[in-house]
Amino acid sequence: MIEVLVPGPLTSVQDAFGRPDWRHLGVPVGGAADAWSARLANRMAGNSDNDALLEITLGGLELRCETAANAALVGGMSVSVDSLPVAANAVFPARAGSVIRVDPGSGARGYLAVAGGIMVPPILGSRSTDLRSGFGGHDGRALRSGDLLEIGSSSTTPRRWTGSRPDGPIRIVPGPHATGISLDGEWTVGTEADRTGVRLDGRRLEALGEVPSMGLPLGAVQVPPDGRPIVMLADRPVTGGYPVPACVIRADVGRVAQLRPGDKVTFASVSLGEAREALASAEAELAALEAPGDENLGWTGSHE
Repeated sequence: MIEVLVPGPLTSVQDAFGRPDWRHLGVPVGGAADAWSARLANRMAGNSDNDALLEITLGGLELRCETAANAALVGGMSVSVDSLPVAANAVFPARAGSVIRVDPGSGARGYLAVAGGIMVPPILGSRSTDLRSGFGGHDGRALRSGDLLEIGSSSTTPRRWTGSRPDGPIRIVPGPHATGISLDGEWTVGTEADRTGVRLDGRRLEALGEVPSMGLPLGAVQVPPDGRPIVMLADRPVTGGYPVPACVIRADVGRVAQLRPGDKVTFASVSLGEAREALASAEAELAALEAPGDENLGWTGSHE
């Protein structure tokens, strides 16, 4: 069992894949905004890819472990146990009574997986929280101080990650309305950045008005009438009626989800073949795991 002491700005229970089988009934897919990081955290903790874990936005989370547990944090955050920093990209143990704190770092989101996964009931095939509709996860809402989270049992071996993640421009492929709309140049992430999408500030793109309603894939770049593009993320609507000049490749969607307001971003066009190769490379990096030695676990005792 884990107790939430301080929830931070926004922490919710999510899984990696959400509810893709219910889009035809208007249910957003949801799931982790950075699914790649969520899957990696689960693998490091010895869980399955889609076990429930915590998605932490902008840090500030504090948890008390009522029982001993192994945990892993992936994403743009730093973590400590009983005020002692924990090495990055390695599973860390927490004794009963230990306090885990997740602090802000280089990215917008962190994913904390605990060995055994977080035990919340699946709804429509997923344990993810749909924050807009108020169902799934822990009581259909963001976590609050005093919440208790049940952890499943685990007998698997935790692992350390030895891979890497690409940097540089966000890669895109042409969308259905690519003609005459370019994403060249530098953009700034606007304050309107959440699990639904990331709005970008910069030069105003030529607005083309509305287009016939169509399905919105993950990573679709919409251009609303104000000319400020929006990269659609996990909680995007099922359909949309604004032009889509480009789509972020699947391998880079999680990188977009890690952007914070004020961050700078550029785009680079790639072919569909290159997009497939990038996805295969990202999947390969998820497999770059090895069992950690005792020297990687660190001390997790109390100062008292």
